[in-house]
Amino acid sequence: MVDKKKSKGLELVRFLICGVAAALTDYLFCQLMVLLTHNHMSEIWVTILSTAVGFVFGVIVNYLISTFWVYQNVDKNVKTKSKLFITLFVVLSLCAMLLSIGAMLLCNLVVVSAWGAENSIVDLSVMELIKENGIGFLATFIFWAYFISFCIKTLVGLVFNYFTRKHILYKEPKQKEEEKEEQKE
Repeated sequence: MVDKKKSKGLELVRFLICGVAAALTDYLFCQLMVLLTHNHMSEIWVTILSTAVGFVFGVIVNYLISTFWVYQNVDKNVKTKSKLFITLFVVLSLCAMLLSIGAMLLCNLVVVSAWGAENSIVDLSVMELIKENGIGFLATFIFWAYFISFCIKTLVGLVFNYFTRKHILYKEPKQKEEEKEEQKE
């Protein structure tokens, strides 16, 4: 019988569900801020504010779900509700976001420089592509370059988050050598 608390596969599924919930929260709060502020601020400030608000709410959801549901096999010495732990969680989340942005910018450099694309994928509006091309947007090079870059960016953040949370934040209890030997057999 599988121990649900110790199962790596179930933990990974919970992690992915948590990531989707946090990403949706981030996106929805970001879009809400755009709707509330786009007539009152310059575009750059709307972008900064909406991105920051989305990030904050996404991290809150991610922390809560990670702490109370995803990582169930955590060493009792890990104080997941301490100020230090929460600060480290936010800092590592920010690092993941910066790595993801870096991956997207690198992909953009490849698309524009190496493949000679006329448009940047970083500031691509999929909605504008749909308006211009209708369903034909699916046949455009720039859409697929954006889509693949977005997947790479997401994967970079996902891998970073999983390993930092698993090995730095939500450490498992240490097992005795005999238990490790039994599990290998």
